[in-house]
Amino acid sequence: MTRTLSRSKSKPASRKSSTERRRAPRGSLKLLTAFRCLDVGKESLTGFVRALNLSSIGALLESPDKFDLGQNLALEFLLDNNRIAQTDGRVTRVSKRDKFYHVAVEFAKVSSKARRLIQLQVC
Repeated sequence: MTRTLSRSKSKPASRKSSTERRRAPRGSLKLLTAFRCLDVGKESLTGFVRALNLSSIGALLESPDKFDLGQNLALEFLLDNNRIAQTDGRVTRVSKRDKFYHVAVEFAKVSSKARRLIQLQVC
């Protein structure tokens, strides 16, 4: 008689990778976001982009236009509850994805009200 150990078919709960570098939880979403360039002496750019994810310390934007590293932006996120969260941020990474650019922005200035609205959106 051969005896075999039975294995449970359920898998253990997955854990986040130990290489996760984010300092704040991010929510995946698609939010209309207005931007305005804050850099003095540069062409005054304004327009709309789409936020692909958002946290209290930064966001990933999708845009047909290229942004420059270090560029300073004023951002207004139209949240799901029809509220607007206003922040100022700096472009930290830009990568090309098909027809669009993915633009990572680290927030430099976020009011307590905007931080609270963003946290409600993310949770």
